[in-house]
Amino acid sequence: MVGAAVLRGGRVLAARRTRPEVAAGRWELPGGKVEPDEDPEAALLREVAEELGCSIEVTGWLPGRTRISDDLVLVVASARLVAGEPTPEPGEHDAVRWLAGAELGDVDWLDSDRPFLAAVRELLEGQQAELRAVLFEEEHALAVAERLRAAGFEARVTRERYAGEDDDEDHPWAVTTDAPALIVEPLVDEHDGWLDEGPEPVAADPPLDLPTGPRRQHRRS
Repeated sequence: MVGAAVLRGGRVLAARRTRPEVAAGRWELPGGKVEPDEDPEAALLREVAEELGCSIEVTGWLPGRTRISDDLVLVVASARLVAGEPTPEPGEHDAVRWLAGAELGDVDWLDSDRPFLAAVRELLEGQQAELRAVLFEEEHALAVAERLRAAGFEARVTRERYAGEDDDEDHPWAVTTDAPALIVEPLVDEHDGWLDEGPEPVAADPPLDLPTGPRRQHRRS
């Protein structure tokens, strides 16, 4: 058995099983069985493509292995998404989630996958969180994404949508990438866009106006 810890922007891909009955509703690192005479890496790429409709690239193997039965042992690879978006295949999974390290405990993992979560968490801690570059023209967004991919980074182009706006209004384009800000900022500046660094920090409440002198004690006679 082979599983994939598919990493993207500081998150790992988890899939919720629909069968067999004993595993239904529980989460796993996607993967499956290795066919006779099949290379484990090739089996993992095949299983992910069949079950989630996307392509991955193996980048390494996590330490350890889990014995599932007398003749089945699970090993897990680290991987990255190279094409498509994970989409559950009916009959195998009914949902997918991208989980940050702090969210790994939010889902009910299969027992066989739990021993790998510590290693997955370590990998996530070393990953660059994703940034969003916002541009006004599709061609500019595509150009930025192409240059980032040429430099070895992931980059996805999507159309921005804001609550309350109708479809006829002009919407900017977003490039989501794992590249660091120092790489993305010059590309964005070339095309008169901006880097979305997330919500503004919430301002702390102002300090209370405390008395500066000793407090006078009022005593009842």
